[in-house]
Amino acid sequence: MFTNSGINKVFLVGNIGKEPKLHNFTDQPEVLCFPLVTKEIIKKNGEDFELVEWHNIKIPKDVAATNSRQLQKGYLLHVEGKIQTRSFYDEQQIKKYKLEIIVTKFQVLSAVPEPETVLQNI
Repeated sequence: MFTNSGINKVFLVGNIGKEPKLHNFTDQPEVLCFPLVTKEIIKKNGEDFELVEWHNIKIPKDVAATNSRQLQKGYLLHVEGKIQTRSFYDEQQIKKYKLEIIVTKFQVLSAVPEPETVLQNI
């Protein structure tokens, strides 16, 4: 019936947490990597509580080139992509896993960086 029994799709809106850097991994083309910070207010015991998440973002170089604006720390972004888990071995040869968002589309919502103090408090 279905050849694909699941959907792997993610939409995030958040601020770039560190300056994006171009990386070249052995098994894939160059990618732009940076953390994206999302914040949401939830109710906990009747009080507002701020939930902060850091997401590892990877934008393939060809996807990043579709946007003429150079991405910078603090910019507010909307990203669309998929979740991927990557495994690697650390210096002590212990296998580690990293959850990453592989971006297929993105849009800069605000090119005015968040004040430095706001990002440092996250």
